Amino acid sequence: MSAWRWVASMGLLFFAVCGLSACHSAGPQLDTLTQAEPDSTRQRAMRRLSLASAYYEQNQNDVAQQEVRAALQIDPQFAEAYSLLGLIHQREKAPVLAQASFEQAISLASKSPVRTSDLAAIQHNYGWFLCEQNRFTDAQAQFDQALAQSNYRQADKSRQATALCKARALLITDNPLRLPAQ
Repeated sequence: MSAWRWVASMGLLFFAVCGLSACHSAGPQLDTLTQAEPDSTRQRAMRRLSLASAYYEQNQNDVAQQEVRAALQIDPQFAEAYSLLGLIHQREKAPVLAQASFEQAISLASKSPVRTSDLAAIQHNYGWFLCEQNRFTDAQAQFDQALAQSNYRQADKSRQATALCKARALLITDNPLRLPAQ
């Protein structure tokens, strides 16, 4: 081997070894710059619920329900998961299951420490379900409770739902042109 090739080979070997050790030393530095994401039970359940919400928005109710149930297996005290399950049952015309899910959601969300904005969102969803079931007085009570919660960011949505529910109640109960039930 010529001297030139030997020097070039040794130079390449030197740079390769230095490069590998730089990669090795970069690992711990990177670990100090980034922190591992905490993986609490609730956070894992929230990831599944996020997937469930996406499937629900795409009208993929079966998959959404599977993801909600996976979230509830991880965290059986997850009120928002029961609320989404109620919405799924509502969409699938299963009122008994929907009501049970909403009531479980409200029960869990009402426990200390109460996150009022989450509780209000659940009360809103339950109120709309009750309105669709023509239970107008109960629906109004849920909307009122939602609107009474501090930090509720979707109060306008609940006010609109209240107005729609009242209009629906008038159409169903006071409309003389209404067709008889069959």
